[in-house]
Formats: sequence, C-alpha cells, structure tokens
Amino acid sequence: MTTRTRWQWQPQDPAYGNYGNANQWTVNAGLTSLARESAQNSNDARQAGSPADLVFTFIRLTGERRSNFEDAIRWDGELMPHLEAMGSASAGAVAAGQLKAGLDSLRAAEALVLLRVADYGCQGLTGPEFTAGDQLEFGNFVKLCRLDLFSGKEEAAGGSFGLGKAVYWRFSRMQTVLFNSTVEAGRGVAGQTDDRLFGVQQGVVHRFDGKGYQGRGYFGSSAGAPGMVESVWSDMDLVESLHLRRADHRPGTSALILGFYDPDNPQSGLGGKGDLRKLASELRAGVEENFWPLLARGGLRVHIDIEDDCKSVSSEAVDGEETFTELVRALRKFDKGQISDSLEEAEAVVVRDVTIAIPAQKEPSAYPAFTHHAKLVVTLSDENADSLENKVCLFRKPEMVVETVDQTFDGRKYHAFLVAGAAIHPGSPDEDEMKADDFLRFAEPPSHDRWIPGSGRRQASQANLTGRYNAPWLPNLRGIDTAVRTALFELFGTPPPPPDSPPEAILRHLRFLRSEAGAGGAGGRATRKPTATIMSGKVEDGRWSVEFQVRAANRAEGWTLEPCLAFVGLDGGHEVVEWDGALEVVSIDGEMQGRQLILPNKANARVVKATLRGTTVRTLPIPASESAVEVVLRGLGLAPVSKESVV
Repeated sequence: MTTRTRWQWQPQDPAYGNYGNANQWTVNAGLTSLARESAQNSNDARQAGSPADLVFTFIRLTGERRSNFEDAIRWDGELMPHLEAMGSASAGAVAAGQLKAGLDSLRAAEALVLLRVADYGCQGLTGPEFTAGDQLEFGNFVKLCRLDLFSGKEEAAGGSFGLGKAVYWRFSRMQTVLFNSTVEAGRGVAGQTDDRLFGVQQGVVHRFDGKGYQGRGYFGSSAGAPGMVESVWSDMDLVESLHLRRADHRPGTSALILGFYDPDNPQSGLGGKGDLRKLASELRAGVEENFWPLLARGGLRVHIDIEDDCKSVSSEAVDGEETFTELVRALRKFDKGQISDSLEEAEAVVVRDVTIAIPAQKEPSAYPAFTHHAKLVVTLSDENADSLENKVCLFRKPEMVVETVDQTFDGRKYHAFLVAGAAIHPGSPDEDEMKADDFLRFAEPPSHDRWIPGSGRRQASQANLTGRYNAPWLPNLRGIDTAVRTALFELFGTPPPPPDSPPEAILRHLRFLRSEAGAGGAGGRATRKPTATIMSGKVEDGRWSVEFQVRAANRAEGWTLEPCLAFVGLDGGHEVVEWDGALEVVSIDGEMQGRQLILPNKANARVVKATLRGTTVRTLPIPASESAVEVVLRGLGLAPVSKESVV
C-alpha cells in the first residue's frame, strides 16, 4: 500500500461553516434515482460514435477481507476518527446525524457493502488537479471532485445543473466515495492516463484533536504543497486493495460507494446475499424503465454483478426488450421508417406530430422563437402488462425517459413514446432539433424528471430557463401535455360503453360559451359561462336516455340556451342528434320554452341551474350501443360550442 496516500481536511474557515453538501438533497433516494443519475452521468461522458458499457457491482466484504479494505482506506487512523467527530454535530446538522447513524450501522453489521459503478468507453476523469485558471480548461476531474453547481456539459447533454454526481454520496452511509479512472489519451496530467485514484468525503465542519476542520475531505497524495491533496496515479497495489481494478484499458471511471445503502430503506445491504439480490433486482428495474430507449438503440450496455467476499454470485445483462417489448420494437421500427397508417395490423406502429413551441433564446446564442415537431409513436399492447402500459414516455437526446403522460382508454391498451429534440435523428440532428433539445434540457429540474410544470405543490422549478430564454415558457411546456392527449384522442377516439350501461366516457366539463363581461364581477371580470354535466345515462330500446344538469353564473340579463345531445363515435367524431319530444324538467331555476332553456336572473343567488331529462329519437347515425354521448349547449343564434372530452 502506498504510504504517501492519506485523508486530509482543510482547516475550518472562521467565517464559514459547511454542515454538509446541499447538492445531495437534490437527488431522490431509491434505486430508480441511482439508476437514472449514474447511467445519465456515464451516457453524458460517452465517447462519440461508440457505445459504452456500464457495470454495477455489489460487493460484500466480511472478516479478513473487510479488515484489509479498511486498512487500505486508512479507516482506524484517519477516516473513522473524523467521521466520529462529525457525528458529534448531529443535533444541529442533518448530514451529521446521517453519518452518526451510518457509523452505528457499520459497527453492528458483520459485512461492509460497497457498490462499484464502472463505465467503459467514456472520457474518464480528465484534466488538471485544481480549479485555478480558465473555466474552459476544467476537465471532468475537477467538475466531479472539486466543484458544486458547475455543469459545463455540451448541447443535448443529460444534465444542466451539475448536481447529478451527488447521487454517489447520497447512497453512502459515510458520504464517502472513491474514484479510479483511465483517461482519454492526451487528457491526463503530465502524460499520465492510467488508474487515476482519488477519494472525496462530503462531511460537516468538525473538531478533531483540538483543531477545527472543513466538511469536505480528500483521499490522495500529500506529496505536493501542504493541504493540496492530489490524485494518485498507477498504484496498482492500492487499486487492487480498494477493489477498484478496471476490467480493461478503455477510458472511463469507476466510482466506489462506501457503506452502500438505499436512504429510503436504511436496513438495505445488511441482510446478506439475499438482500443484495433484491437491491440488484430493483436497480435493474430502474435502469430498464428509465433507459429502455438508450438500451434499444445500443448506446449503452449495462451489467449488474454481485460479489460475496471476492466470489462471483451473479452477473446479469440488462435487456430492456425483455420487460418493455412493445416499446423497444416500436422504437426500432420508428428508426427504420417502418410506419403504418393505422393500428389495425399486429405490432403496427403509427406516428403523429406533436408541436412544441420553443421560445426565443437570449444572448449570446440568440435566435427567434420557432415550432418544433416532436414525434408521438404509438403501438398496441400485447397480453403481458408492464409498468409503462397506457403511458407516453417522453425523452430527448440522452434517450432517458424524463416523465410519462398517463392516459387510459376503456377497452384499449397501448404503449407510446414522444421522441423530441435531437432524439428524432440521433445520428444527424438538424440545428432546430438541437435547439429544441437544449430548451427541454434547461426545462428539467435538478432531478431531470419533468418537462410539464404541473401546478400548486406539483409545480416544478424551471428557473434554469430564466437566464436563457424569453418568457413566457410555461404555456409552451404545459402545451406538451395537451398536444399529446389530443393526438391520442384523435387516434383512439372515445371507446363505446357496454350495451345497456351508463357511458364510461361522458363530458363532465364543457368549454364555456362566450359571454359579455359581468356587471357584478370585481373589476368587470367576464362572467363564467354555462356548463353541462351528465348525471346518468343508459341505452334503452336502441335510444339514449340521459339526465343532465345545466349550471350558469347568475347575471342580470340571464341566459337563453338550447341543450343538445351529441354522439361521440368510434372515430372520435361528434354529431348532434334529435331529442324525441320535449325535455322533461326535473328541477329548474327558470323555464323551458320549447327546446330553449330560459335561466333568468335570480335574486340573492350566485348560480342558476336546471336538471333535465331527455331521450333521443330511434333513427340515429350509428347504433346507440356503439357510441358515447355528450351534452352541448347552444346559445341563442350561436353554433354549437367546442367540447372537451373527459374520460
């Protein structure tokens, strides 16, 4: 073992105290989050034009092998005493409390569990040791090990905040990670490119042996200037003892998470080999569900291994097609241009354009607003259900599923995805596709799990757009959801209800009729417009019989409306049909004059309403049992209002 390698912490700054790295709290716990962030980091660092390999290895060490590893990381003499000192601050710091709990768990456990995340065919930890100099000269080493909130990634990369790397420390009981990297030729330090070893401990300010120290500690060479810890190069004995030997000479990085666990399940990793198998299964599911597009296109190959005291327990390749068969096959057909006009044939794939409005970008890369045409790809499901059925997966150039739009249709099961930005033509994206990809990239919050903002407590922060694009952009992003659902409804229509049963798809909320500004509203605000809701409905003797309620805001001039029934056919089209006779009044705040509903102003009321019942004629454009129905309201002398279907 190299004697000059040690742990060091900088003396505490009397003007600043760091009680943990806030970056790790931007990363969700759970194996799905680990899969998303670690695979994205490797994908972003992938060498151009070739696939990369990513290998997750769960390592369980007991007895002498655990002792040997702890000796190699200088556990007793350096790391543990500082961690214990940090734990003494647990009353005032969340991170310190986690460290204390982590140490207690490790002392009580027979085994030490490590997770090694190793990629091959990537850039590796390139560049200089320290951050002095031009930011343009920063390599991956300082971005990962020295800097926070610095991304510096290229266009169409996976991240934009520089926070995804925090996933490694998030899953360590000791918030400690070691790295070993083989660097691309010409991008190392002083000609060195092999086995660059370094460690980072993301702790809290603490006092040890009568001295105050900063929170972040480094494991490496202390041969340089005092306090300036540097990488150790090509020390194979140390690499071997730390379980960081790389499988081949391809560039890439191995990250070793010490005391691995799932923060959502603090007992994880303490239950023997069976527990590791469960963790491996959860990790595999997370990789498949989030990266099936990247796996399908061959950009990344993933293995998940388990070792128990240096003996191989299992080694499994991750294959997204095994779980998400329809999605993977549909993507391959899309890439080959094997597109159908309809979904009538087995395994047919249809494509619809979904427009995304890209706002104007600010300086220095200013360009005007434009419309991007993303591609909605849909195929019918087979008999084997999975977690992405009846959902639309949204992804761009990194080919990671950002989020899903969930939409079910009675009697239909499908798989779908929206290909956006540079993912449409991954081999040769045009300029507009790259611009659209970057807009969606900067729209993603630190967890990279949303484009569509949501509302209220579900509102995602998209402040990263502020410095780059001209507002507004929220309508652009929310329009993605609307456009996707509209395309699905145009494709599937509204499914028919079973015979002699109430409709499964009825209009609950209509768009409002146009009206004049209300006299009684604050500031002359426009009066809300009438709505119609079907309360019950059934097919009897080949006709629809429905009971519905009309509600309208009370206004001085009242309302004159004509309720009509519209059929929703299998193709999603609408056609108004005739009532058989007069509408029956169940309750009313006004009166019926023939087919017209009169709702006059009513004293001391905010809302006026009427409940009516009606039956259609027998002569219909399509059989009643093959349709759903909607109530539409006509204003006196106006055409039917447009409608929104709610399933």
